Amino acid sequence: MSTKPETARSSSLGVTVAGVLFATALLAGCGDDDDGPTVAFTEPTDGATVHGVVPLAMISDGIAIEAAGEVRDGTGHFHVIADAGCVDTGEAIGKDADHLHFGNGQSEGVIYLGPGSHQLCLQVGDGVHSALDVTDSISLTVDIADRDEWCAVASEVDELVAVADDLDDFAASQASFENLARLIAQLSDGIDHVDDEPEYEIGGVTASPREHVDASLTFMTSVSEAITTASDWDAAFAEIDALYAADRYGSESELPGGRWIETTCGIDLED
Repeated sequence: MSTKPETARSSSLGVTVAGVLFATALLAGCGDDDDGPTVAFTEPTDGATVHGVVPLAMISDGIAIEAAGEVRDGTGHFHVIADAGCVDTGEAIGKDADHLHFGNGQSEGVIYLGPGSHQLCLQVGDGVHSALDVTDSISLTVDIADRDEWCAVASEVDELVAVADDLDDFAASQASFENLARLIAQLSDGIDHVDDEPEYEIGGVTASPREHVDASLTFMTSVSEAITTASDWDAAFAEIDALYAADRYGSESELPGGRWIETTCGIDLED
């Protein structure tokens, strides 16, 4: 029996398969040009370990980043969302300490995070902050690794306290004190970087620098919470007065642990 028909069929099949593969490759290549716009974090990097105020830097490709206000095709502005995932397309993106809006078209900024693991979503929203399906996500860890980093965060806390105290707008102050509480939480989590000897006395309390500093951080956290949960300054000050009355250091003017921070970290806490 002749084998020519079978050979012909094999040859024909080979041509057909090759043609399908070639066509598939062409289609895949064409799809690459049609993947749509993309965005990405350039800072921080995925998997990074950071401390203190976290710098943010973002880039885009295929979509113009501009200030909020108008809804225009092919444009939008950045939002960064912490620990809540990206927002469903078309939904409004909220605004709080974990939902940052870069409504002036910025590509850089900062976010305040507490210690531990976090996930950040970078998402473009349109001119009225409705979520677009243009996102990037990364993971990072907030952790103070050594005393130098602890002192660096303490310096950031000192600077933010000065800013928050000078704000006339109560809502703006509340936002600053919420951020402040997150930096304080980092310091508390890294309290082992503070010396645990020698003991010294302040306000009738004899303790190690670590215990004094920890007491200050605890008190500052309570003050921050009093402000962020109050309805206005009068309510906040009433709660703060109650905290001072209940604190074991009382009305002592010297910050517990302050002398250690000033000497070790070189921070002038009176500025």
